[in-house]
Amino acid sequence: MAMKVISFCLLIAIGFLSYDIWAGRNGLKQYEEISANLLKAQQQSAKLQDRNQAVIDELNDLKQGNTAIEELARTELGLIREDETFFRILGDK
Repeated sequence: MAMKVISFCLLIAIGFLSYDIWAGRNGLKQYEEISANLLKAQQQSAKLQDRNQAVIDELNDLKQGNTAIEELARTELGLIREDETFFRILGDK
């Protein structure tokens, strides 16, 4: 009889501990959620680092001289020099 009680208590303890490992605080479920959040944060961080590097590169170009300023004026503002001729090519329509 005593052996059955001890076995039952051990079974209950094993059940409680396994539940705590799988679904309890700091369990597998929480680990998977934190891992997913970490992956999202790392991806967002990589995007922000790329954007920061692009801004740093553009600042360095602007500090180097007029070539970068001229390139920005041509691409973003559509400016041309006085001695240049502007050609606009239309599609088939």
